[in-house]
Amino acid sequence: MVSKAIILAAGKGTRLRPLTYGIPKPLLPVGGRPVIDYVLDNILTNKNIKTIYVAVSHMKESIENYLRHINRGVEIETINTLCWETGGDLKTICIEKGIKEPVLVTYGDNVTKINVAKLAEVHKKTKALATLSLFRVPWKDVERFGIARVKGNKITDFVEKPAKEDAFSNLANAGYFIVSPEVIDMLPLDKIKIEKFLFPQLAKQNRLAGRVYRLDYWLDIGTLEAYREANKLVERILPP
Repeated sequence: MVSKAIILAAGKGTRLRPLTYGIPKPLLPVGGRPVIDYVLDNILTNKNIKTIYVAVSHMKESIENYLRHINRGVEIETINTLCWETGGDLKTICIEKGIKEPVLVTYGDNVTKINVAKLAEVHKKTKALATLSLFRVPWKDVERFGIARVKGNKITDFVEKPAKEDAFSNLANAGYFIVSPEVIDMLPLDKIKIEKFLFPQLAKQNRLAGRVYRLDYWLDIGTLEAYREANKLVERILPP
């Protein structure tokens, strides 16, 4: 059973400056709500989640203050990290909190609606070391994502942000994944991206699984242009 989740939200959001000089990236509003609210909504589709850890660094006091004043019915704790990318920050939190069980991991900078309880079901069924949420993107956008080739529930190949001509699929990492303790043990305590360092390796070893979702929307806020577009789209597709 997956009872813990980790939100990787320690980045400085440099491509979103000047907005992130005053507001940390996870608190930037999209459709009138902070981005991290959408992430919490998705995590809590898994009713077994009891604890959520949030990796923080840049303007951490603002994030801590916001989380302190919301009630989601679960324990939410911030952990100060060194911005050691997805792998380093994940390893840091798991060591600090002594996590020795499968854990749900997500990024803190995209907006979508996804049922992660179904991801946990696939992880348990396949007994993979890691299980990724996947969705189809336009072929012209494959360079922006981690791309997977899938057979059944197993990911047979994974490459992070391939060139268009090298992409073997348009199934993209949706940013929610479950990792088992063995994966944490494989990660060095260093600045490293789990998507580049470990996912391709696990795919070749037949130990990486995937669950394909049909998402109504998936919005990135990584740049100023993407952030503006996300707000325009949310106003059109979400109810008031």
